[in-house]
Amino acid sequence: MKRLAILLFTLLATPAPAQVQGVMLDAPVEIPPFAFTNELGETFSEADLIGNWTIVMFGFLSCPDVCPFTLGNLEAAISETGMRVRPDSVPKVAFISVDPDRDAEVISEYAKFFHPEFESFTGEREQINTLVEATDSFYRLMKPDHTGYYEVQHSSAVSVIAPDGTLRAKL
Repeated sequence: MKRLAILLFTLLATPAPAQVQGVMLDAPVEIPPFAFTNELGETFSEADLIGNWTIVMFGFLSCPDVCPFTLGNLEAAISETGMRVRPDSVPKVAFISVDPDRDAEVISEYAKFFHPEFESFTGEREQINTLVEATDSFYRLMKPDHTGYYEVQHSSAVSVIAPDGTLRAKL
């Protein structure tokens, strides 16, 4: 719990143009089984949550504002946290694309652009929906226009997962 307090303090105290707010949940929320991959064959599942703090963020690669802004803030917070705690106590960051049709072939490098330890994945719609629902997140693929282009709406909150694999906070 002390690590969560340090993480929340660091994330909330990180200077940013917008105010960041966080909520520590009253009770842990179980995360159901899920599985994601990237084009390199790397995987991310509920097993990867065990033993370390993990921050999970949903978005899409062509997001013009929320995703780059949030990942930039997470980079600053993780870098600051890394100066305050042991390296094995620094949270992992996983970016999950909710737009696998456009992102699956190039997902692996997106989050690494913001920090070399950040990871990016996507998966089948059912798997995405399972984790989105479990973390009380949101996304919606809008109706395509005449060219086939579509917008994606998504929540800007990130989920803080404890080393026991339960959701503990939302930022």
